[in-house]
Amino acid sequence: MLANKILFNIQFVQAAAFLCALTIAYLLTPLIQSRAMKLGLLDKPSERKLHDKPIPRLGGVSVFASLFLTSLLFLSAYWSYRHNLFSTFTLLGIFSGGTIIFFLGLLDDIEPLSPVLKLLIQILAASVAWFLGIKILYLANPFYHADFYFFKFSMGGQSIHFTPLVSYFLTLMWIVVITNAVNLVDGMDGLATGVSLISAIAIWAVSVDYRINQPAGALMAATLAGALLGFLRWNFNPARIFLGDSGAYLTGFFLSALAISCVTKKIAVAVIAPVLFLIFAFPIGDTLFAVIRRTLSRKSILEPDKGHLHHRMLAFGFSQKIASYLLYLLSALLGLLASYLISLRSSCRFLILSLVVIFIALFYACIINWRRQKIFRNLFMKTK
Repeated sequence: MLANKILFNIQFVQAAAFLCALTIAYLLTPLIQSRAMKLGLLDKPSERKLHDKPIPRLGGVSVFASLFLTSLLFLSAYWSYRHNLFSTFTLLGIFSGGTIIFFLGLLDDIEPLSPVLKLLIQILAASVAWFLGIKILYLANPFYHADFYFFKFSMGGQSIHFTPLVSYFLTLMWIVVITNAVNLVDGMDGLATGVSLISAIAIWAVSVDYRINQPAGALMAATLAGALLGFLRWNFNPARIFLGDSGAYLTGFFLSALAISCVTKKIAVAVIAPVLFLIFAFPIGDTLFAVIRRTLSRKSILEPDKGHLHHRMLAFGFSQKIASYLLYLLSALLGLLASYLISLRSSCRFLILSLVVIFIALFYACIINWRRQKIFRNLFMKTK
């Protein structure tokens, strides 16, 4: 009885999925790195890029494989409980659209595609997701019982419901914007991976709150967080492998779809819009300023530049590691605020999960790396 209570406790399942995805990504990434090196699928240095030697760019394969294998394993193990766990969760929509977006990025990593073709396939992936249930059907009305300092007023109902056509275009815009925003942030070792990891933890933390109550969404967010953390071990500066378009598009798509499936499902929570914005504030803000900057400079908004926040921090004199730590901290503070807007318990949960991630990262750096370096030093001394 005790074993059953533990095994079928949803929080235990989420933690197990997190560790399973982490282990798969951690073990699989070096194999993919080696294979990409043999195939010559490398991101070569250029004036716009920060690395000075060719780096494999198929990291998205590791993240996708970890997500797929972990989800398949847990679906198989808990198949008889699928109605309770997945009754209100559109898993098929997330994986169908995510698979399309992953192969788009993979093709772009192998042979660069035109921006127009990439946008059309992104629209296709978002349309498939919408058709399979990933839909923004309503939003909380910010003017429902609005209370300002000098006056109060009320306009409309508690929520704004959208027609199918408006729902389609809003969902399309949200998914495409977040997908490309994560890709734009991917300009420095480990930055997009780490920021996306924090966003996944924030969605995980708020999804299990009693007012959101999306256990399957929390499970999926936990799986994504584990896959990203396992991959981050090899992607952090100095990076052995890059996330690539396949990984950045996949991560952005999963995060945007999870936000729709989990956070916007409950219209009674009046802080939905601020929560979503805070969770994705860094990639959205960086993308928005990039569009404004390129428009004012009379350049194409699709033309890459070195005006992103991480570029400016490097130009100011920060190293890549310090810049990454500072941007992680900024994202974590925004995620903490977002979870606090849901409830105090959600913010505490976010802090606990963040501390677990930091502990695992320190274990990587201080235990595994130290032991490996010690072994290499001993071998070197013997051969010498």
